[in-house]
Amino acid sequence: MTDNVVGTSAEISGARFHRAEHVENVLHVGATTVILAPALGTYHVQSTAAPESPLHRMECNTMSNMHRRHMECIYGFGLLATLLLTLVPTPLLAAGNNAQSVPSFLELKDKWFDLVGASFRLEGRATIVTKNYVKLKHCELTFRSSQPLPKLPGNSKVVEVSGRLAKDNDGQLFIEIDSLKELPTDVQTLQQREAALPRGSAKEWYELAAWAAARGKFYDDEELLKRAKTVNLKGLNIERQDLKEVTPAALRTLAGRAHDLGLDESLRFDLLHESFWSEWESLQKSAPPIDPNADEIDVANDPLFAFLERLDGDLPGATTKSENMPPLLTDAHRKSPLLSYRNADEASRRVLHRLFHLDVATAAIARLTRPDGSNGSEIAERIDELIPEQHDLAERHRDAELAFLAKNAATISRNQLNDLVQRCRDRKQETFAKEAIVNWLKRREQSLRKDGVTGLIQLADERLALLQDQAGAGSLLLEAFQQTPKNEDIIERLKKLGYQEVNGQWMLPTAMPTTPNRATTPMSETELDRNIRRGIPSVGMTPDQLLRCLGAPSSVTRIATFGRVTETWTYREGASIRHTATIEGRPNLRTASVVAIQ
Repeated sequence: MTDNVVGTSAEISGARFHRAEHVENVLHVGATTVILAPALGTYHVQSTAAPESPLHRMECNTMSNMHRRHMECIYGFGLLATLLLTLVPTPLLAAGNNAQSVPSFLELKDKWFDLVGASFRLEGRATIVTKNYVKLKHCELTFRSSQPLPKLPGNSKVVEVSGRLAKDNDGQLFIEIDSLKELPTDVQTLQQREAALPRGSAKEWYELAAWAAARGKFYDDEELLKRAKTVNLKGLNIERQDLKEVTPAALRTLAGRAHDLGLDESLRFDLLHESFWSEWESLQKSAPPIDPNADEIDVANDPLFAFLERLDGDLPGATTKSENMPPLLTDAHRKSPLLSYRNADEASRRVLHRLFHLDVATAAIARLTRPDGSNGSEIAERIDELIPEQHDLAERHRDAELAFLAKNAATISRNQLNDLVQRCRDRKQETFAKEAIVNWLKRREQSLRKDGVTGLIQLADERLALLQDQAGAGSLLLEAFQQTPKNEDIIERLKKLGYQEVNGQWMLPTAMPTTPNRATTPMSETELDRNIRRGIPSVGMTPDQLLRCLGAPSSVTRIATFGRVTETWTYREGASIRHTATIEGRPNLRTASVVAIQ
């Protein structure tokens, strides 16, 4: 016969137990038979993989009974150790003790009836201890002794019970006690194991904490659960001290570990905030520059905006607007962001998260800002979205864009000028509105003077419509009059401005000799004049008035029929048509007016 020792968990888990006729217990594991001798507490292992030969049988018959029992003990203890180590979860074993814990014993519940007669050494917390009876907490089996049990000397509730699994006459399972002894309390065991742990091994501290947490949870022991957290915290501190380099990634790993270990959220946020701050300090130095004047900027992939998005997602309160930042907290954040955060309570930390957000958002937006202010509206929108506390800054950027547009208004169209002027006036920036008009008229004058008298007349009309500059318009008309004294259009315009002809010269009443008691009538602006000034074309305008209102058209289409001329003036802005005016004129009557506006 060949003896083998069973050592794999797969074989153990697939075992079948039954009672043999000769009272011994037989365990079949695959092709191997294990015979348990209850009196000895040993296992005998016998292979059944192949039939025995006659020669083999003769050799077995010559083996002495003493040698056979010796081998049974060796193989039996080996299998028993393998069975226990396979089925008993390590964290729940009593520290420094090879006894099986109650939780791991409960995991064998479906095999208890098959294990009747097997010896066990169990440890757990006793709830009842009498002369011949023991009850362990959360264990449904009772422990009975046929002999008086020794009195336990200490106050520890943790005991070790050795005995065999048995079945009474009623078919109820119990443990027949062979011995009982007192063990240190779980807290004492925890302290002993702490003292024995190497200082620099975080893994072993985590394992010890897992043991304490598992027992604390099973026995509803709040004190042990609390101490398990303390042990985990020591392990986390050791892990941090062992870091070769404190990088943002390493800090985030520790933050995740603190969460997984069930440590206080304040510790997790300590590590998370530090990781973000470390990354931020590095990012400010390493982020590639942005050309704010580029036609397109990929903001979504900008490292600062990407960092801001992660920060907002991980730090609660970062996106919450705060109108009144506590000055002392803000000052502490500026001086020492990590120290101020470590000393802050939960409410203050939410404010510090917002301050961190403001720092990053301000820097990210600043990278997009053009020095000339030309993208002020875009920057203002981002400020109002990300840092609405600084709305005044957003307004300054909007004004900066108006200043830029006013300064460069010379090359824009009349319609664009009208829009710009209206934007300036809506924002109460009359200075920018006037600057835009003046710059536009300067450029306009350079081109219109090339048209001679017609250009001077149109320039006077535009100056009057846009600036209400009667003196400037009059000066241009007088210049045109010097070239064509008989021009009726010039004379009509001079009269509207209040000029009077004196001795062949056109003069304003203020420049004429005053007549006593002569009353002067103030000029009033008509609706037509207001439309011309505002750049709003309307039906009934003359061609000159339309020129004063909108300026020269982009194109003119003329159709002449008997006694009538129809012109279509088209005003374009880029590729789109802004206005289309239809003018009908009768040359024989010397009349023409706008009959339709689109």
